[in-house]
Amino acid sequence: MKKFAGVFIAAMMLVLCFTLSACGNKYTSSYSATLMVRANTANEASVSFDTFNGTYVMKLENKGDADTVIAYNVSLEEGNVKVYYDFLGNKVSLFEVGDGDSMEGKIEATTGKTIYFIIESDGMCRAGSFSFALEKTE
Repeated sequence: MKKFAGVFIAAMMLVLCFTLSACGNKYTSSYSATLMVRANTANEASVSFDTFNGTYVMKLENKGDADTVIAYNVSLEEGNVKVYYDFLGNKVSLFEVGDGDSMEGKIEATTGKTIYFIIESDGMCRAGSFSFALEKTE
């Protein structure tokens, strides 16, 4: 009986450990991809891929001044992708990119906040590149 109780307690602690470690992520990634290259620091995030299908989440930490913007640069050879960002706790559509599209732009950044970017495909996509970076306004 003591052995069973010990195993049960160990199993519950393991489950609790995994449950608590996932609490910090507001959004989760779930995707399949080939030749995917990712980079994510506090100030810059980027992802490039040969093929991609699913949802990929990146985040930036804006701890800077109020005069900070987020510059983005995206391209996609084939497929359709919607890009969202978390603005003050709400998932807001930023843009859509489709077959052969590329674009760049800037949006205001909220200060002292974690900013999430959610990349969602509506099927298989090919040859894509997405980058986001915090920049000071001039």
